[in-house]
Amino acid sequence: MSDRIEQQHEEVLLRAVDVLDQAGIPYALMGGLAAATVGRERSTKDVDLFLTRKHAEAALGPLEQAGFRAERTDPGWLFKAFWGENLVDLIFESSGGILFDEEVRAHLRPLSVLGREIPALSSEDIVVIKAIANAEHRPRHWHDALAILAATELDWSYLVQRARPHAARVVSLLLYAVSDGSELPAEPLQELFEEAMHQLPARPETEGEHHLAARVREALATNPEIAEPEVSVVVANHQVIVRGEVATPSRKTAIEDLLRRLAPASDIRSELKVPAG
Repeated sequence: MSDRIEQQHEEVLLRAVDVLDQAGIPYALMGGLAAATVGRERSTKDVDLFLTRKHAEAALGPLEQAGFRAERTDPGWLFKAFWGENLVDLIFESSGGILFDEEVRAHLRPLSVLGREIPALSSEDIVVIKAIANAEHRPRHWHDALAILAATELDWSYLVQRARPHAARVVSLLLYAVSDGSELPAEPLQELFEEAMHQLPARPETEGEHHLAARVREALATNPEIAEPEVSVVVANHQVIVRGEVATPSRKTAIEDLLRRLAPASDIRSELKVPAG
């Protein structure tokens, strides 16, 4: 993008936010202009403003009075305002159902545009939104987010909080970033990975296997003749697999007998070991 075109985008942005400020309408900058300041340079720096649905409706009249041509492009998520050939998107629902809610507003950051401070989305919210918005025909979102992860100090607690409803998509981005050389803390990745696994729909038989495994582990830990809470138990495909090391052959036999009583319909596979000597 040439410097002149970029300046035109910024001038139109300031013209639009002047209107919103005068009308008392809260908003935040998102999209390419916001992402470029915390990640990588973009060949396109679109003017995207994030606001509530109510305020997007309220903005159309003042924008038209100021000389913009406004349209209700998609009542589900987007209105547009045109200044000549320049476009301002008024977004009130981002990909994944993300809204301009109180949490987002509490984490806005100031961004300087032509010497003026504009409220912009936090780096954390941009990462989450771009992870969700990524698609085959718009891979730029993925790479924008990767650049932010590589270049920006993040509030990981807030990022995890915002990412929870979209854990699988966001953790896939984070894991890719690690594979690409970014140094990210392990705890947020683990937390989001566990959340993503928890969100996977369980088949009925899988749920039954989980319950059986829990009953077996409880019995192993509480049966006074066994008392082996550290023994590993896996239940899958109608098979109960028990692994670990036990003190005596008699205890190994007692565990195997217990498994047969608790899971008579399952195939029992014992991989228990008794130390030599």
